[in-house]
Amino acid sequence: MNIPTRLIVEILLPIISCLFLSNSYAQQGNPPPCTDVQQVTIATDSIKQKILFEFIQNCVKEQWFNTNYDKGIVHLYEFHNSENKLCWILSATIDDIYKNNPPLRFSDFRGDIILVYDADSTGRVVKTTADKAVLNRCLEQIIGDRVFTRPTTRRRWTSDVLPYINRKRNEGNRRFSTGGGGSTLVIFEKDGTYKLSRFG
Repeated sequence: MNIPTRLIVEILLPIISCLFLSNSYAQQGNPPPCTDVQQVTIATDSIKQKILFEFIQNCVKEQWFNTNYDKGIVHLYEFHNSENKLCWILSATIDDIYKNNPPLRFSDFRGDIILVYDADSTGRVVKTTADKAVLNRCLEQIIGDRVFTRPTTRRRWTSDVLPYINRKRNEGNRRFSTGGGGSTLVIFEKDGTYKLSRFG
């Protein structure tokens, strides 16, 4: 049975067009809601992908993210140490502490947000000189409800008296045990291997 060429074209053309558009959309991705903070690809090879994937898995497993309320993002401090080796410090946070020193870069890693900070050779974060209000407005759109909003710290009254010294306690107890922690130092060696050290 011979099928007319025109009929074949009419059938295949919509399919080919659909495939082309789908591929084109996949390449463009879904652009961020603002451009004041630059989106970057931090997991540029399989080793970095593995490190980030396993760190985020540990954030969930060890409760560094608050899984009860679905809160948590990653802070990544990027620098070269005294031996000029690329280093990362990875840490989990569940609140909006980033607003104190908002970064200029972020990465979307498999649906999790990683804020990327520049640091000096010892790993201390470089203070931003850009307009914090502008950066924070953008980051709020990108991060959404992934973090808690820190309330204003207020004094906690108590009538308690400290034992042994018989002195009135100045303030009520404060406890911080809901996520965060698990900071990890990653040192990338020149031969393609890496070292991990956990602290904090």
